[in-house]
Amino acid sequence: MNYLTLCQAFVREGAMSGLTSLTTTVGATGQAGRVTAWINDAWADIQTMRNDWGWMRSSKLNGGGVSFAPAAAAYRATLGTGAGTVGVLADNFGRWDITTFRNYVTTVGVSSEIRMQPVSYDAWREAYMYGAQQSVQTRPVAIAVAPDMTLSFGPPSNGLYTITGDYFIAPSTMSGDSATPTGLPTQFHMMIVWRALWKYGYYQAASEVIDRAKREFRDLYDTLDARYATPITMAGALA
Repeated sequence: MNYLTLCQAFVREGAMSGLTSLTTTVGATGQAGRVTAWINDAWADIQTMRNDWGWMRSSKLNGGGVSFAPAAAAYRATLGTGAGTVGVLADNFGRWDITTFRNYVTTVGVSSEIRMQPVSYDAWREAYMYGAQQSVQTRPVAIAVAPDMTLSFGPPSNGLYTITGDYFIAPSTMSGDSATPTGLPTQFHMMIVWRALWKYGYYQAASEVIDRAKREFRDLYDTLDARYATPITMAGALA
């Protein structure tokens, strides 16, 4: 479903008085404008109900994620594009999946890949940005997220390695009739409609609308949560 068909489904299911059809979302005002706003608000709600939705994860192994080759002496990579960045704009970024980071010898390829150890920013700072450690240039083995979402790795690179990893995308909004809810599997698109109708029910103080919308939404949400929430995994055996 796209933005327009989601809004049309809302009109159909909500049986709104005075609004029997909606032919475009562009420039919508009055009741139609409220419908388009409720749909986008509902979409924002769903995206932020969890911070680990699998359908919002941009994975390197699925053609997404990040891949960058730090220059010699580099120990950080910022959000953005160009030299010294991770290649992802801040507007498109939600948060790092720090447990997914690896690196490999650029000239050799992934056969030389190793996992990077996630550490806290303060632990990284004390281990690799203290005294003579700051001038060491070798293979980075640890990675941390700085307060500004910059990736910090240590030891500083000698310029021979490529770092890869995953991140979660930022919540998006829909604009234009053909816009779609990014990443959300098609079978769950009606969640947006039911969540929006939930809001409409409160606006109208219509308990029967609220009850139906909650029930339909929660049925779909439970399935989505079971299928796409990041599973909890056990750590490997200690050596």
